[in-house]
Amino acid sequence: MSSSSTASARTRSVEVIAPGMVFIKNALNADEQVKFANYALGAGDHPEKGFWTRDAQGNRALNADTGRGRIYDAITKYPNPEMITELCQSMVGSARALDTKMPLMNPTHLLLLYYATAQGMYWHTDSDENDGDNDHPIVSVSIGNSCDFGFKIIGKAEQTIRIESGDVLIWGGPNRMLLHAVHKVYMGTTPEYLPFKDARLNFTFRDAPNVLGRERLFEYNVESNYTGVLQHLLATVKPATELMNNRTKNASRSPKLKV
Repeated sequence: MSSSSTASARTRSVEVIAPGMVFIKNALNADEQVKFANYALGAGDHPEKGFWTRDAQGNRALNADTGRGRIYDAITKYPNPEMITELCQSMVGSARALDTKMPLMNPTHLLLLYYATAQGMYWHTDSDENDGDNDHPIVSVSIGNSCDFGFKIIGKAEQTIRIESGDVLIWGGPNRMLLHAVHKVYMGTTPEYLPFKDARLNFTFRDAPNVLGRERLFEYNVESNYTGVLQHLLATVKPATELMNNRTKNASRSPKLKV
């Protein structure tokens, strides 16, 4: 049996980890992963809004930092918005079928990420303005390399789950402000049937009508004390604003990154 056939045959399961937090294992089969991987790669290749830019020497470089490409926009601004909206809503529907505490959502924005390295993500909550001002779910769809996702539910010890290609995590309602992190990305674990090698794609859907029409303000949502990322943006994103220069001067030495 081919790797694609094996992936298609994997059992889909839905686990309620806690009220308002649901893990859908094998949510996308191999064909669906290929479809959405091609979609993300196509969006990422857009000459103006994609994952890539040019550094000061004119070389192609990822637009968020040395190992990460980022697109944040209203879903209506993406190609085929109906298709990606349906992806999100179908996942929320599966979660709500088993978790009565999971709210409905009307996805308004998509954060599309391309991870080219083993770099993880520090502990954080999705509490910024562009994350939405409600308790509606965050829907995270992973395709490509596997990773270890850490999370802390109030009153419980830290937990970690392995997220593989085609898995989906959803948190909302009582766990909307879930504290979470990506501890490790396992390079070389991208399934062979996917149209890219050794990288991780992530679709993160959010219900944030409060920022509709202001997406440019959050195109590079970087914390002011992450010096390395700010310097990368200053070298690659044109024009470099006076605000970014001021942030770099005042940045602390402790690197943090928020997506």
